Amino acid sequence: MPQYDFVVAGAGLVGLSTALTLTRQGLKGLLFDQGFAPSGASATSQVLGLDRSPRVSAINPVSVNFLIQLGVDPAFFDQAGCSVSGMTVWDGDGSGELSMPSAGYIVENHRLLDALHGVMCQPLIADALTQQFEVGIVDVQQDDAMVAVTLTTGETLETRLLIGADGSGSRTRDLLGIRSVAWRYDQTALVCVSETALPHQSIARQSFTPEGPLAFLPLPEPNHSVLVWSSTQAQAQLQSSDQEFAAMVSAHSVRALGQVTAIGARAVFPLQQQHAIRYAKGRSVLVGDAAHSIHPLAGQGLNLGFADVVGLSQAIENLRLDQRRPLSDALRRYEAQRRPINLRMTAATDLLKRVFDPPSPLLRLARSTGMRWLQDQTRLKQALSLAAAGHL
Repeated sequence: MPQYDFVVAGAGLVGLSTALTLTRQGLKGLLFDQGFAPSGASATSQVLGLDRSPRVSAINPVSVNFLIQLGVDPAFFDQAGCSVSGMTVWDGDGSGELSMPSAGYIVENHRLLDALHGVMCQPLIADALTQQFEVGIVDVQQDDAMVAVTLTTGETLETRLLIGADGSGSRTRDLLGIRSVAWRYDQTALVCVSETALPHQSIARQSFTPEGPLAFLPLPEPNHSVLVWSSTQAQAQLQSSDQEFAAMVSAHSVRALGQVTAIGARAVFPLQQQHAIRYAKGRSVLVGDAAHSIHPLAGQGLNLGFADVVGLSQAIENLRLDQRRPLSDALRRYEAQRRPINLRMTAATDLLKRVFDPPSPLLRLARSTGMRWLQDQTRLKQALSLAAAGHL
């Protein structure tokens, strides 16, 4: 029966970074995923004449440093992404507006995956890490010494540590019997690449519209952004013509970016928040969306996942320095460190969503007034900027 120091279920961005981190700590592992093996070619399509995808992530400076330490070329971020110098938020139904400095990058997910797969191919990493694709997990049995994992291929293997990084619908979490608290929103995220009359100037923008928050995330091209509209009317917006949809967006973009001049292919996905009641059980642990997923309006989902990986790797490194402690103790310490931080971000994101969706005109007035007040609070805005940059 094959034996590993660790097994990671899920080869997304958080799963890949987990496997890389533990391999760099000298451990031997297995990474598996139900999806297809990477082909080496970027999964892009021509959008508005560009090789761009609307599936992007906001990467804060702390996450950038983490990825560089994993082996991603520092030049990658400027070559593949768009640096963000500021953030502007305004009340689409009022007069409130808030601007603050920001830092980090907007990077298309598939390009970041390609960069991490490139690190995986380095000889020292490849020799210590086995990868399997089109493979799922069907059973988990664990005792004080080992975890037995059965895969959809029928193979059973043993590992000292099982890590569930298989997303918000985590099969690993279900097999471990870890419950989660989840709730769906009345909004659906609609995403596409858009072109505007005015350049974005490397500023991320978000308008709180009556239908829900509408974000413009800058791409490397000066007049192109990824549009993310968390909307109660997403299905109708998806079915409208390009001209009709561009007119809808222009009504909210014109004050900052001018008219929307072109729209790429649109896609939708449901929105929900969920949080596991625990992250660790025996010799098994959850990271990333398997442990917590949040509304995208704060743009912090992937950054929280990378911070989980850092916390987990630190807990394991501390265990190696003090081998008298059991692994389960180290995993509980990881949970005690990360779960309160992630819960605070979950609660803050949910509160923001609800504050900016008020049906009452009086509440909308209070919201707009509050934004104007915050605009003049320099120290508070600095604190918010530091939190967004990953310095929690």
